[in-house]
Amino acid sequence: MSTATSSSKASPPQPTVKPTLANRLLRTKEAAAYLSVSPRKLRRLVLDGLLPIVQDSEGAAWRVDLHDLDTFTERNKRTEPLR
Repeated sequence: MSTATSSSKASPPQPTVKPTLANRLLRTKEAAAYLSVSPRKLRRLVLDGLLPIVQDSEGAAWRVDLHDLDTFTERNKRTEPLR
């Protein structure tokens, strides 16, 4: 049985899941939940050009990048409600 010396430093815990593109790209339903809006509202944001999507071919499912969702959130923060 080995024992560690008191002078050795413990290394920080390593993440068990490495971020990948698959983890960053959400389906529309997941992206809507992330923004706390309905999937219909999310689709409207995309169609109005307010939120970009990732689509690998015409007719393919839409994916939304987490970074774009965070950017959208930061861009739409207010100190007072819109009137």
